[in-house]
Order: sequence, then structure tokens, then C-alpha cells
Amino acid sequence: MQPQPRHRRASLWLFAACVALYLGLLGPWLISAASTLAVAAGLIFLVALLVWAWRLFGRPFN
Repeated sequence: MQPQPRHRRASLWLFAACVALYLGLLGPWLISAASTLAVAAGLIFLVALLVWAWRLFGRPFN
């Protein structure tokens, strides 16, 4: 098994930090906001995280 490239490991840590930030702080606050714009922003951030996850994990770790 070959080690992962340095940029790949850094992006995994950054992704994990962003998911933790979204789930712990931003997501619940934005999704439950009274403003439609804030709810839309929360959903856009969620979709952006899902796309990022698909790009990170959608291909093998070669």
C-alpha cells in the first residue's frame, strides 16, 4: 500500500474540519433560521460539502 500524497491528506483533514464546523455550528443555525435566504444558504453549503465529498471519495485512493 502506497502512502497518500501530501495534498490528498491535507484536503481530507480540511474536509473533516469543514464537515465538523457545518454539523456542529453552521448547519443547524442556518437550516432552522427564520429567513428563507439563510435556509437557502445552509442548503447550498450542504450541497457544496456533498459535491466535495463526492470528488474526494468518488475515486480510489491510488
